Amino acid sequence: MDNLKDLLEKFIAKNKIDRPDEGDIIREKWPALAGELSGTTKPFKYAGKKLFIYAENSVIMSEIVYKKQELKKRINSHFGREVVREIIARMRQ
Repeated sequence: MDNLKDLLEKFIAKNKIDRPDEGDIIREKWPALAGELSGTTKPFKYAGKKLFIYAENSVIMSEIVYKKQELKKRINSHFGREVVREIIARMRQ
């Protein structure tokens, strides 16, 4: 019979609890991934390959729209696969 430690390790491995998800990694690596946008933007949600970003003002919103493809490419390149298909910018209130 497995002891409690072995059961917990199996449960953690099976449910991938010990690894951060892509959204956590994006938030952690945001300054490197977003470059000059990192000071005026903040990722706040990641779901279904959609990354939601807060923008400080309308000028930054426009810049995100302009640089969306480049930002997606940087993020996906970091992971070595497509993790972000769409970037959605919102104004911070």
